[in-house]
Amino acid sequence: MISKLIRLGVENILKIICEKIIIKNILIVNKNNKFSGIIDELYIKAESIIFNKINISNIDIKISDLVLRLAFNNKKSFIDNSYALIKMRLTRDNINKTLSNNKWKSLKTSIESFISMSFQSIEIYNKSIYFISSDGFSNKNIDYILQYDKNSISLVNNINHEKLSIFNDKNICVKNLLFCESHIELEMVSKIIFN
Repeated sequence: MISKLIRLGVENILKIICEKIIIKNILIVNKNNKFSGIIDELYIKAESIIFNKINISNIDIKISDLVLRLAFNNKKSFIDNSYALIKMRLTRDNINKTLSNNKWKSLKTSIESFISMSFQSIEIYNKSIYFISSDGFSNKNIDYILQYDKNSISLVNNINHEKLSIFNDKNICVKNLLFCESHIELEMVSKIIFN
């Protein structure tokens, strides 16, 4: 009964914080099969997500040692500081829809300044990013990759190796970033904060 309530609560939170989400599965694992305010592991699988105007194809989240607190009459967070391992897939269409959103206009402008051209979309192939100009042509001579370190992701010109930081967040640790044939897979650890 309690696990059903927690699952329902997780679904509701996800539907509140995401503009769009299709939840495929929520799994709660407790080693002793009893709930005492701590969830040993919480797994979430979802697809077709829009979060903070970022389009995501699919996502797998694993939260370990999640401590829940009841907070009826105060405004403090009801989830104590927890960390989540997040694996997400971003397709070319996801990235194009995100960059065309007004919320991310300044990021697109920064990229356009960095690549010295106005672009309408991107292509992903050969483990690289190619920018399609507003007239529909791609400069196949210049390709870009993404590099990451602990808290940031940078767009890198493969010819002159210049870098543009496109993501930097001290609450997120990037663990892995893979270019596949038509999408990017990103693995990171993030602090969960609810206020």
